[in-house]
Formats: sequence, structure tokens, C-alpha cells
Amino acid sequence: MQILLIITIAVHVLPSIFWAGSTFVLARNGGMGGAALFRPQIGAATVSVLSGSLLWHLLHQGSFQSTEMILATGAAAAILALLVQVIMIRTAMRSGEASPRAATGYRVSAALLVVTIICMAVAQYV
Repeated sequence: MQILLIITIAVHVLPSIFWAGSTFVLARNGGMGGAALFRPQIGAATVSVLSGSLLWHLLHQGSFQSTEMILATGAAAAILALLVQVIMIRTAMRSGEASPRAATGYRVSAALLVVTIICMAVAQYV
């Protein structure tokens, strides 16, 4: 089980860093370059959510104390960030908008990912 846990953590953290980091950059620059990163971001987000679900199963199954409540809040924020990116940004890219809607989508997603990161960091100390 130890090796499964280590691999799952790595598979969770690495794409999460890419997803959050690229979202922060795209939020800052108004979504410029977002079309090239859209698919890799959605792929990384999907892997992050799925591996996070596996981590929950391995480490927190059957318990819902304060640590799990905080982690659940972070997970919900991450899933909302993914949905915002899929709905708002994909729609903006398909309609050929000049990016105000995509920029807003990236900013909302970035704020939700900040909540996720804070929850993951704080949960360790509650």
C-alpha cells in the first residue's frame, strides 16, 4: 500500500501544479495563449481530480472529521474550477470571443484553485 500511496500522491501533485500554475498565468495575462493550453489543462485537472479521489479513498475513507471537511471544501473548489474552465473558457474559445469571457473564467478558476491550495495546506494542521 505504501508504494500505491506514493505513486498516487505524485500523480496528484504534479498535474495539479501544472493546472494551477498555468491557470494563474492565464488569469494574470487575460487568457492570452489559453487556446494552446486548454486541452493540457483539462487533462491535468481531470487527472488531479481522479487521483485526489483515490487519495481520499486510501487515506480518509470512513471518516469525516475537521480534516476531511477542510479537504472536501478544497475538493469542491477544485471541481468548480474545472467546471468553470470547461463551461466558460471552452464556450468563449468556440465562439471566437476576443477573450473577456475567457479571462473572467481563468480568474474565477484561479480564485477557486487558491481556495483548494489553502485547504490542502491547512488540513494537515487541524
